[in-house]
Amino acid sequence: MILITPAIRALRSVHPNAHISVVVGEWSKVALEGNPNLDEIIAYPDPWIQNRQPLGYLKLVSILRKKGFDVAYIFHSHPLIHLITVLAGISKRFGFFDFQLKKRGKLLTAKTEWQPNTDRYIADNYLDIARLTGWRGSDVALDFFLTEEERQYSNNLLAENNIKSGEFLVVAPGGGVNPRQNVFEKRWGAAKFRELCDLLHLNWDLPIVLTGSPQEVAIGEEITRGTSARVINLIGKTGFRHTAGLIQRCCMLICNDSAVMHVAVAFKIPSLAIFGPSNPRSLLPRSDLNQWITSGLDCSPCYCNSIFEGCEHLRCMEELSPESVMERINVMRKQLI
Repeated sequence: MILITPAIRALRSVHPNAHISVVVGEWSKVALEGNPNLDEIIAYPDPWIQNRQPLGYLKLVSILRKKGFDVAYIFHSHPLIHLITVLAGISKRFGFFDFQLKKRGKLLTAKTEWQPNTDRYIADNYLDIARLTGWRGSDVALDFFLTEEERQYSNNLLAENNIKSGEFLVVAPGGGVNPRQNVFEKRWGAAKFRELCDLLHLNWDLPIVLTGSPQEVAIGEEITRGTSARVINLIGKTGFRHTAGLIQRCCMLICNDSAVMHVAVAFKIPSLAIFGPSNPRSLLPRSDLNQWITSGLDCSPCYCNSIFEGCEHLRCMEELSPESVMERINVMRKQLI
């Protein structure tokens, strides 16, 4: 969801005086809260769409119809999503078609191609929706906005653990979870992250803060068992937005392919994302500040922004060693000093 924020910013410039609402699942709304380019967030239960519940579709149609929207900008190629805007009585519908999946966008009044399975940065692909209006631009900087209360909460967490701002690392070993599908194959593994924490301790000697969701508590416990590093395990103890506040204060983020890497991009915090089955070139900008690392196997990437079909061996993650990741982190440190 953070990847659409450049397009939201562009559409605000196209419609400076309009009432702009975003319609999003409840799971994702935290990424857009506080965005000044939006007037309203309309959040719906994720199963309405992800589980294709007919009653959920009709409820969403009713909500949108009552709002009386004039224009819909649809960041999705699925014809059922397009149909919702038609039934809601929205006369102008800008959105994506997907040539590969034969989603022609026949219900749209203006359309552009969705290209997720390429090396093109998806944030720029989203900007094509704004370009349908005649807008011309290329700024793919991501937005993420915290309240003062949220920033203060994160500051208090650091103070409670005797950690100075800018003098700690954040490691996020989880991810791979969303309402559509859980792809745990995107996780490097607790054992490898524990080895990396030991190497970070030897090379950097900085506190390491572990972050993640309540469902990832076991990962944090496995990492902290036996490590020689100073690890503060906050997995399951902070929400996504408070985690974002910690990332804003850290000197570097190390993570899997997950939402937190986009937070680091938005805040311009150095980060290294570990990739396996997914395509880093489509999910991260070309940047020395926010880098990625892979094992370089020919079979990777094998999916991007689609349903993951599974893998028999997952060598792309297994063959990436903690030593290789540590070496890249040290190179980044020299580049950024």
